[in-house]
Amino acid sequence: MNKLKQLVIGIILFIPFLFLASGVSLVDCFFEGVLLNWLFIVIAASISIPSLLFIDRHIKPSSTQQLNQPLKARYFYIAVIWTIFIVVLTITLNNLPFLPAPTDNVLQSSTAKVLTGPSRWPMIISLCFLTPICEELGFRGVIQDYLASIFGYWPSVLITSLIFVFLHGLEIVASLCLLLAAIGFSLLNRASVTIKTSIVSHMTYNIIVTILVMLRL
Repeated sequence: MNKLKQLVIGIILFIPFLFLASGVSLVDCFFEGVLLNWLFIVIAASISIPSLLFIDRHIKPSSTQQLNQPLKARYFYIAVIWTIFIVVLTITLNNLPFLPAPTDNVLQSSTAKVLTGPSRWPMIISLCFLTPICEELGFRGVIQDYLASIFGYWPSVLITSLIFVFLHGLEIVASLCLLLAAIGFSLLNRASVTIKTSIVSHMTYNIIVTILVMLRL
């Protein structure tokens, strides 16, 4: 009964919580103008990061200690290599003739359009640095720890990864690759005993994708 209560509370709080995890990525959605978008990402990150740390500390007291753990060089390299593998895998699968080709043109996406406009630099800073920090603290931190307290570690990894992929709304091939990446993020965090590992991996992923999109514009 207690676990059911926890689950219901989690579902009710899920929608407002999403803004803490992903709100900083909404550049050019609420405001027009470079200065206002700079202010938006700074204020959003200033609210989201401390709030997510506080919530996760309440759910899992050891999370603060894990965040303070140094990221060993070998896990840094593994995180970067894992990300590069996922990006190469995604590109390769998307270009195989016997698999469904993506129907959405990434260059026509709202994010790509912002990257060509005056707010490109707030978007780049958000995508490459602030969003990975907030999303990892939110997904691999708060959501996964909360679900682990109800279902245990392995179900929490799978459920968190599925939620993460679903909210990104990608094509089938890209979604499967992102699911594999997300599960890898969680396992890397467990092996390195710090969420810094998935933050580095997520940053690397977003930096590579941002560069690829801008090079094709």
